[in-house]
Amino acid sequence: MKKQLIPAALLLTCVFLTMSGCSQHTQSKDSDGNTSQDTGNAALADTENTAEAALYSSCLEIADLYEDIYSRAFDADSLDSLETMQSIVSRLGEKGYCAADADNQINMTNSEQMESFLSAAGAGEEAKTTVLLVMKGGSIVYYGFQAQDGDISAQRCTLYWESGTPKAGYYEAFTAENWRCTEGGYFFFDQYRMPGYDGPPGEIGIRVRPLDSDCREYNRKYVMPIGYNRNNVLISDWSESDGFGSLNFYDLYDVMYRMKYGTEAPYPYAYTGAEYEIPASEFDSVLQSYLNISTDTIRSRTVYYPESESYQYRPRGLEDAEYPYSPYPEVTACETRADGTLELTVQAVQTTKLTDQAVVSRLVVRPLPDGSFQYVSNHVTGTTEGVSGTWFTPRLTEDEWNYRYR
Repeated sequence: MKKQLIPAALLLTCVFLTMSGCSQHTQSKDSDGNTSQDTGNAALADTENTAEAALYSSCLEIADLYEDIYSRAFDADSLDSLETMQSIVSRLGEKGYCAADADNQINMTNSEQMESFLSAAGAGEEAKTTVLLVMKGGSIVYYGFQAQDGDISAQRCTLYWESGTPKAGYYEAFTAENWRCTEGGYFFFDQYRMPGYDGPPGEIGIRVRPLDSDCREYNRKYVMPIGYNRNNVLISDWSESDGFGSLNFYDLYDVMYRMKYGTEAPYPYAYTGAEYEIPASEFDSVLQSYLNISTDTIRSRTVYYPESESYQYRPRGLEDAEYPYSPYPEVTACETRADGTLELTVQAVQTTKLTDQAVVSRLVVRPLPDGSFQYVSNHVTGTTEGVSGTWFTPRLTEDEWNYRYR
């Protein structure tokens, strides 16, 4: 059953689309009758589907619009950079296209086109629009949307580059099972997935309404590094004044080690349950890089071995792994407080649940003179029933770990 929920303010954000390379000239049809095809070049495509051929042709024409940007970025090895993606989005916007990026870091150009389309769709009118989503590597996902009688159908294909030559492929056509717009500025829709399908989820979100540039910068610097994966920093109430509430210091060590060193901690999981001893100086240093926390507080909530000046450490594994499609954060408001700290309103965008407010919280961050920062507190101000925190799995307790591995 198809439905549409249209609050007064319409709009949308884009979530990650998994489109890996396929062999040339392959075609498949799913159980719902959706057709997909990959071709090395639209001009060589052997297809009787004129809509498909037209979409491929449009993609190759779009490639001409930013080929110079692609070439310079390719030579500079910067195709994956935010700056390159911003340049491509801006160029497409200048040419009249409604464009954004697939990582939701760049405001949509010509968003009024999408707003008008969604308004017409909500009123049951006929309408068409095109949206281009720029991905890393210089590729683009092309969406052709059509609305009629309250339903939204889509044609989708991918423009990608191979040895410096633009290619078009991976065509699909489908009708959204559900779609909705949110007051926060998202357009969510989903594509049917047959029972047992083990690929990426069919739900997709595209942000229409722009976010403030400072909010985007704060999100990239302070919030995205901590995120929602394997920790409860953004989904629970805590503060440095109360000893950091229920935060798990081992979870914090995992994520903050990655923040500090740009790589995962060198203590891998073993199926039978691995256990390590981490030097206290290393463990403390990681946590104290981002928290105003004493060693006494750290040791009160961990297993510390004074004779070796080390901490017991057991990495997460199969028994306390998490759902792979956790939400991603967006900062939607920011305020500088009298003490110099920043209060950020953070919303969890859970695309698989078609919501941009799975959790809403106020995160306080303390910027430091040397450019570093500390997390001060978090307070949850809103949740979505049945969705909030469902992706989070607590780390195994001592008794649980012993039961499973000993």
